[in-house]
Amino acid sequence: MAGVKRMPRKIVCRYCTKPFTQSPYHPKQEVCTSEECQRRRKREYHSKKISDDPEYRQTCADSRKNWRENNPDYQRRYRQNNKTSCERNKWKQQGRNRKRRLSAIVKNNLAIDATRLFTEVWMTGPGAREIEKNNLAISQVMILHIDTPFMCNRSAQ
Repeated sequence: MAGVKRMPRKIVCRYCTKPFTQSPYHPKQEVCTSEECQRRRKREYHSKKISDDPEYRQTCADSRKNWRENNPDYQRRYRQNNKTSCERNKWKQQGRNRKRRLSAIVKNNLAIDATRLFTEVWMTGPGAREIEKNNLAISQVMILHIDTPFMCNRSAQ
């Protein structure tokens, strides 16, 4: 039976779920030939291989290191040629940093012995939703002493 080809059959791609005809030369084919599905298949294989194979992981790390050594000015040139994307990245990174700082204080249950004050705390701005259940309000407090007629009369008594 050498040289006999199997008949191609229709199966469903595991990424896009569209039916496709399986290659007679690859009976274990599970992914269609679209660029996006092939890209996902390769990316999945690479991620799994890196996590499972320490030798492959080291080879990839060495490859990246060699590329950086051979292209030392790449980052500088990229930033010069792509100012708008660098600005957008800077803005997004600041947002990620702000979110990381806020996540450190979410649901903070620190109790501070303080005299009860009749005040309200209003949280506004980006990140307020992340700290809405926080028991600790970080703020700057300014205490202004104002002499009122009531206070003056009281101190004179």
